[in-house]
Amino acid sequence: MSKHSFFQELKDILPYLKPAQTRLANYIMKRPRKVINMSIKDLAGKTDTAASTVVDFCKKLGFSGFKSLKISLAQELELVESMSLDLEKISRISKNLFSFTVDNLKPVLSSVSADDIQKCCESLLKSDVVEIMAFGFDGVAGYDLFLKLKHIGFQVNFFDNPYLQNISASYADSKTCVIAISSSHSSRDLLDSISYARNAGANIIGIAPPDSSIAKESDILLPTYARTRVLPEGGILTRYIQLFIIDMLFLKLLEMGKDRFQKAYKDFEGILNYRRRR
Repeated sequence: MSKHSFFQELKDILPYLKPAQTRLANYIMKRPRKVINMSIKDLAGKTDTAASTVVDFCKKLGFSGFKSLKISLAQELELVESMSLDLEKISRISKNLFSFTVDNLKPVLSSVSADDIQKCCESLLKSDVVEIMAFGFDGVAGYDLFLKLKHIGFQVNFFDNPYLQNISASYADSKTCVIAISSSHSSRDLLDSISYARNAGANIIGIAPPDSSIAKESDILLPTYARTRVLPEGGILTRYIQLFIIDMLFLKLLEMGKDRFQKAYKDFEGILNYRRRR
C-alpha cells in the first residue's frame, strides 16, 4: 500500500464497518503501539472478536494478513497516533500559539505556487457561476470565500448540506468553476459533488492536502498540508492555512480584475452605507 494509505483507508471505511470491525478499528487507532506487538489471538481477545474477523478486517483494508497490517502500522505510527487527542501537546502549543502558527504557516504557504494562484483566478474570471464545496469544519473557510466573492459581484453558490450541494453541482456546465475545500484526505460527500460537476464540464480547483483524493480530482491544486496537528481533525492550524490561501486568491483576483471589481465594490459599499443610515 502507498504512504499514508493505512490511515486514509481506515478513516474512509470507518462509518461503514460492522460492529466487530468498528471495535477493531477503534482499538487500533487508540493503541497502535500495543497492536504492533500483538498476535491475532491477542487482538481478538482485547476487542471481543474472533480471529477470523481480524483476518477479514485486514483484507478489507487491502492487506494480505495481520502481519502486513502491523508493518504498515509501524511505518505510519506517527500519523495514526495523530488521530488521538494529545492533551500534553495542546498544553505546549497553547503557551505560544502565535509562534507555533507562524512557524508552521511559512513552509506550507511557500509551497503554494503563484502560477497556480493566477490560473485559479483566470478560471474564476472566465466563469459564469462559482460553486464552493466544503462541509463540516471546512465550511468556515467555504463561507469566508463565499462572502468575499459575493461582495464583488460573483454568482456564487455555497451549501453546507451535501444533498443540496449534489443537486447544485449537477446543474454545472463548462462555465462553472468549482472550488472544493477539504482538510481530510477523503470525503465521500465532497467527492460525489465534484464528480457531478466534472461530468457536467466544470473546472475544479482544490484547496486540500496534496496526497488526498480531492487533490487527484482537481484540475488546479492549492495544497494545504499541515504536518503538525493541534486537534485530530486539524481544526486549528489547517483553518489558518485555508483562510490564508483564500485571502491570497482573493487579493490576486482583485488585482487581475480591478476594472471589473472596482464598480462592484463601490456598489457593495453603497449598500453598507445605506444600511448604516437606517
